[in-house]
Amino acid sequence: MKKGFTLVELLGVIVVIAILGTLAVVSVNYLVNNGKQGVYENYETTLKGAAENYLINHMDEVPNQNASITKTLDELVASNEIERLKDPNGGDCDSSYVVISRGADVSNNFNLSYKVCLICDNYRSDGC
Repeated sequence: MKKGFTLVELLGVIVVIAILGTLAVVSVNYLVNNGKQGVYENYETTLKGAAENYLINHMDEVPNQNASITKTLDELVASNEIERLKDPNGGDCDSSYVVISRGADVSNNFNLSYKVCLICDNYRSDGC
């Protein structure tokens, strides 16, 4: 009597391996995309922080009450507040900018708000 696997058993193993391989590829793709989304969110936070630091070092540029100014990524890089951002999908984020608005002052507070517009080759912040 010969020992071995039947054709049906071999096909069953191949099907199981194919299903597991498909699940692995889908899971890895999901993790990679989630990681890239996290990079974009970190870039937005970093860009906002760079704009805040810029105004600390350039108090003469704080916008007037009920007005706003725009600081581009190029301006923030030139003032050494941030390094150039690279799109994790390739390319760059050179069109990014921050709009700094000032409402009516409250007590000793300038009442500043920051709208970050991260614009990369494959990503754009909401509302930009």
